[in-house]
Amino acid sequence: MTATGHRRSGVDAPASIWDFPEHGSRGPKPRHNRAAIAALAVRIADAEGLEAVTMRRLAGELGIAVMSLYNYVPARDQLVQLMTDNLAAEYAYPGRPATDPRAAIAALARQTRDIARRHPWLAGLLHRPMPPGPNGLRYLDYFLSLLAGSGLGTGAKLELITMISGFATVYGAMQAAPAGQLASSAEQAQALARAAAKGRYPHLAAALATAGRPRSHADTFGSAIERLIDPAQLG
Repeated sequence: MTATGHRRSGVDAPASIWDFPEHGSRGPKPRHNRAAIAALAVRIADAEGLEAVTMRRLAGELGIAVMSLYNYVPARDQLVQLMTDNLAAEYAYPGRPATDPRAAIAALARQTRDIARRHPWLAGLLHRPMPPGPNGLRYLDYFLSLLAGSGLGTGAKLELITMISGFATVYGAMQAAPAGQLASSAEQAQALARAAAKGRYPHLAAALATAGRPRSHADTFGSAIERLIDPAQLG
C-alpha cells in the first residue's frame, strides 16, 4: 500500500477514496467534509478547467493548510474520484420500473450528455478509469436494470454501458465548446463537399449525393444512441 494507491499485478493503481474513513474518531471535530470539498473542486473546474484544481488551490479556498487537506483527501487522484461522483449525483431516476427500456436508456444518455455540457472537463477523464463511488454505483445499478431483459452477458452489458456513457459524455463536452472553436455543421458539410469534388474519394461523393438535409444535434445524438442500443436486443 502506498499513499496514493495499492499494488495490483505489479502496477500501482489509485486507491478508492471510499477505502479511507471520512475522518478519524479522535481529535477535534472536522471543519469540512468530503461532499463540500468535492463541490468546491467542481466549481473551480467548471470555471477554470480541471487543471486549475490543485490541492494547494483547494486548501487556500477552504482556508486551511495543504497538509490539513490531506486529512480529508489523501491525494489528487482521490479528489478527482470525489468530483466525478459529485457529478453522478445529478442524475434523476424514475420512481418506478421502466416500461420501455430503450426509451429509458435514451433518456439516461441525454442526462449524461447534459451533465457533460455543464461540466465539459469530465470528458477529459474518460481515459482514467477510476473506482465508482455511491452515486456512480447507483447509476451503474440502474443502467443494468434496464438491460436485465436483454440477451447480453455481464461483460457485454458493461461494454454497452461504457460505449453509451462515453459517447454521450464526449458529445456533451463537444457541444459545450465555445463558439468558434468547432466548425459548424454547414462548414463541415462544405469541407466534405469540396473534398468529394476532387474525385479522389468516390465513396464519400456517393454518400454525400444521398445524404439529404443536415440534421440537428439532437436528432444526430438520438440516432447514434439508438444504434448503440441495438445490440442489447431490447425490442
